[in-house]
Amino acid sequence: MTGRAVSFADFRWSDRCIIEMKKAGTDLKRHYRQAFEYWIGAVPNRPRYVVLCNFDEFWIYDFDVQLDTPVDKVTMSDLVSRHEALSFMLPIRRAPIFGNDLEAVTRRAAAEVSGVFRSMRARGVDRLVAQRFVLQSVVAMFAEDIGLLPEKFFTRAVNDAQTGTEAYDLVGNLFIAMNTPGDTAGGRYVGTPYFNGGLFANVEPVELTDDELRVLRAASTTNWSDVRPEIFGTLFEQSMDEGERHAYGAHFTSPVDIAKVVFPTIVKPWMDRIATAASITDLELILLDMASFRVLDPACGSGNFLYVAYREMRRLEHEVKAQIDDRRRSGDIRAQSALSYVTPDHFLGIDNNPFAVEVAKVTMTLAKKLSADELGETQDVLPLDNLDASIVSGDALFVPWPHAHAIIGNPPYIGRRKMADELGLGYIQRLAQRYPTVGGVSDFVTYWFRLANDALRDGERAGLVATQAIRDGGSRVASLDYVSEHDGVIYDAVSSQAWSGEAAVTVSIVNWVKGRDHAPDERILWLDGGDLRLPLAEIPPTLRPDTDVSRAVPLALNRRPKVCFQGQTTGHVAGYELTRAEARRLIREHPGSADVIFPLVGGDSMLKTLKPDKFIIDVPDKELMDAEFKYPAVMRHLRENALPHWFAEAEKEESKNAALLKTDPDGRPVLVKTQFLNSGWWRHWRRREEMLEAYSGLDRYIALTIVAAKERLSVYQFVDASIRPNALLQVFAFDDDYSFGVLSSGVHRAWFDERCSRLESRPRYTPTTVWDSFPWPPDPQPQQVASVAAIVEEIIELREIYTSRGATLTKQYDALRQPGASRLRDLHAALDSAVLACYNFSPDDDLLAQLLALNFALSEDPAQGRRPGPGDFSEAYSTTWRLKADPLVV
Repeated sequence: MTGRAVSFADFRWSDRCIIEMKKAGTDLKRHYRQAFEYWIGAVPNRPRYVVLCNFDEFWIYDFDVQLDTPVDKVTMSDLVSRHEALSFMLPIRRAPIFGNDLEAVTRRAAAEVSGVFRSMRARGVDRLVAQRFVLQSVVAMFAEDIGLLPEKFFTRAVNDAQTGTEAYDLVGNLFIAMNTPGDTAGGRYVGTPYFNGGLFANVEPVELTDDELRVLRAASTTNWSDVRPEIFGTLFEQSMDEGERHAYGAHFTSPVDIAKVVFPTIVKPWMDRIATAASITDLELILLDMASFRVLDPACGSGNFLYVAYREMRRLEHEVKAQIDDRRRSGDIRAQSALSYVTPDHFLGIDNNPFAVEVAKVTMTLAKKLSADELGETQDVLPLDNLDASIVSGDALFVPWPHAHAIIGNPPYIGRRKMADELGLGYIQRLAQRYPTVGGVSDFVTYWFRLANDALRDGERAGLVATQAIRDGGSRVASLDYVSEHDGVIYDAVSSQAWSGEAAVTVSIVNWVKGRDHAPDERILWLDGGDLRLPLAEIPPTLRPDTDVSRAVPLALNRRPKVCFQGQTTGHVAGYELTRAEARRLIREHPGSADVIFPLVGGDSMLKTLKPDKFIIDVPDKELMDAEFKYPAVMRHLRENALPHWFAEAEKEESKNAALLKTDPDGRPVLVKTQFLNSGWWRHWRRREEMLEAYSGLDRYIALTIVAAKERLSVYQFVDASIRPNALLQVFAFDDDYSFGVLSSGVHRAWFDERCSRLESRPRYTPTTVWDSFPWPPDPQPQQVASVAAIVEEIIELREIYTSRGATLTKQYDALRQPGASRLRDLHAALDSAVLACYNFSPDDDLLAQLLALNFALSEDPAQGRRPGPGDFSEAYSTTWRLKADPLVV
């Protein structure tokens, strides 16, 4: 995949849609790829839909469903009557109704024609004869609806035939006419052009049953121009032996997944070259090079990868011609435009399934006409290209590969231990003789990586799909290690993702180039199933980065409004801190003292005692006389216990300044203690007004000891808002259980451990490195938030049970470092899983790498994320418990 963050799109609406506006009259099909690039780069929380608009039309794309065809087009004049196509943009979104759902059409068509094949086989028709007849029928139906076969000849034939016997002549003669050079001169099929293309070279009419004829009649009513060849072949092939129901539920390789190979390996290099073309001559040279460009899929199946690659190359060719046309307005361009430099026979395939090869040929012959229609070209596509020499049947591990500039595909994967059962012992022995250095427990797919890398020349590229097993063990040694050790450079890869083509298969996608000099400086590793983009200097063969989270950047979402603070720093604890008895005495002396005396909690009192029992003086007044009038007893206490300290500090400062000026008359004296003495010695050195304001409207806040015990879980605590936190605590101005859960999770602790400072060997929470860069879950669902909050409730309840029995938090969490059953440990493990689900991270990818990629994404486009905290989730709250101090009784 290519793609950067979507910050350059005209508009992005959360997870709903991307909108790209073009000026009136713009040909929107020239901007399909730009829309796709924006969509690919819009991670995390990639929107479902992309809308291209030129003030005349809205082209609506759902790339997960259809890659290169809009699911709908709505003109401005029809907007009122067709608004349901854009209903995903309503304030309360509704499911849109599209008029161009081609997947459903394709599944229905595959089910119908495969049913004819199954019926023919059941009554004894030779398999190859049945396959060829059904494929010829498919091409004829396509040809009718895309303007190649006149007068609906196939539809007329199956409708006019009253019996299967009559269809033998009517359909058979049509296929013969389609294989006769020139236009048919007369008779029923007058004007039928010569199709050729290999498929019609051998016409064997088949006498259909009445049921088979009925099904073909129904199939002919489908608008085959809406059938998607890139998925039809797979659905058809899979349903031939499985039945109609299988066709409706069968998996096919999603074109968007195919694009994760085709775009980096083929499209992006050509786009870069086109972007740097400085003249018409440069563009004409690009066209000439396109004419010699070859693509190979050595496990081509039904031709899906080749089809997508061909369509993309044709679009690139069209763009080059359009740019030449933009630069040179003359008649010369018309002749150049009529010539196609990219042709189906440039796209080469090998597969050991002969029928899949025939389907692939059909797919590619249809692609030529469909592409010409899409691009508004009038080139003659008949007779169809004969692709017998381009797409061949054979075992790619034992036949020579034709040279190609790009190698793509999805080779078969079979675990080593299953290879003998599925391929036979004799085949395994042949493999061992042919490839003696590949063995161990390597997957079957690894052979294709080795052969592809050996086939590439300097600067050529490959992109293959394989099981995620290629990241590890013997499979990695035989594939990605081999590539890296033999001049291959991985520059774009998906570490792991669920594959659209098979149920319950997790794959890795790897794109590489031969020759380090040809590799881009920035390589992209896609994590979290392709939903997170991590730029790297190198992608290792493990497809797991050695994650350097020091590259993380502060996030605007975390910094404003500020919610993370260090607790209060008095500057002289003994002068401000009070015992319970001292606090009661000052209040008895003057009741107003109660307004500035607060319970105090610190690291030790939060973790090592059952309840805080110390107090702190916190005078907010900045005018000395105001404080004296309001709190006389407190101010007397401070003059006796704090003021001497500040006099002493000012004197030390004065002595140091005198020594400085004696040695350096131009030196700059430090006067902070003197200034504090003269401005507000009765106040705290760092009172943290911003912190007090942040949690002033809350009943409680979350606290953490700034310095954590080595190898012990971080211990967070809800603290009553009436209690002042001292400088040994990190304070988070949140009162919800969801935020408590995210902070308490292993996800946050992993980031903490990597980004913190250290006090000796103990991790120290530093907001500027840990909090400011920590990416909060960007798009949690209400049920996920509720799950986190519910587990937090269980943790708090269990901790209170232990506390009531005399166990401090230190004792409870130290016990987790010992072996043995522990409900508290189990609950924290469940919390980790629940928080991970809120991120929608893949458990197969490195956690820190996913967090780093999310950090990069949110720094480029904060709109993709959420501010830390509960947001508008009512589900974030499940408890009201907080640490309280016993009230002062005077």
